[in-house]
Amino acid sequence: MDEKKQLPGWVGGCVGALMALIILGTGLFIILISTNLLPFPEENFKAPRPVITAAGLVFFLAGFLMLMGMIFSTGELRLPVMQWIQFLLVLAVMVAFSGVLLWAGFGPGEHEFQSSVGAGPVSVRGQGNEFVGRLLFGGFGLLSGLGTAWYAYTQTNGLIHGRFKSIFERRPGGQD
Repeated sequence: MDEKKQLPGWVGGCVGALMALIILGTGLFIILISTNLLPFPEENFKAPRPVITAAGLVFFLAGFLMLMGMIFSTGELRLPVMQWIQFLLVLAVMVAFSGVLLWAGFGPGEHEFQSSVGAGPVSVRGQGNEFVGRLLFGGFGLLSGLGTAWYAYTQTNGLIHGRFKSIFERRPGGQD
């Protein structure tokens, strides 16, 4: 009576595909708004449009990469052309993400930061300190940029010498 039934494998694939499409669609929506293909009041923008486009690109490409992992087989994802496509898409996500953080940390003009602290059901929100916000975002932006440069170097080297590590490959021992 206490037997647990396993769901068929296609259910997980459908849920994953739905999540990928939601993330991709969110990114596309942000890109369409930031490029003014969907009209949106200018006063609602708190950052330059290219920065907002970069943020949308992060979501759009992440959703696209998720779909790639579901659509193509492991063998297809190991083809050299697919490895280069994966590399370039991941690099684009990393560059766009770093760019958003770097703008928040070092971009011109005043920036507004919010802070919140929570413990259980109680949370307190308030206006954040601009210096601390810029320091945190700028610091993480620099680290992210360095990580992006390292990824570009090591993975380009790996692609050239046949040692590319795909984001879709499982590690030995069943660890993801």
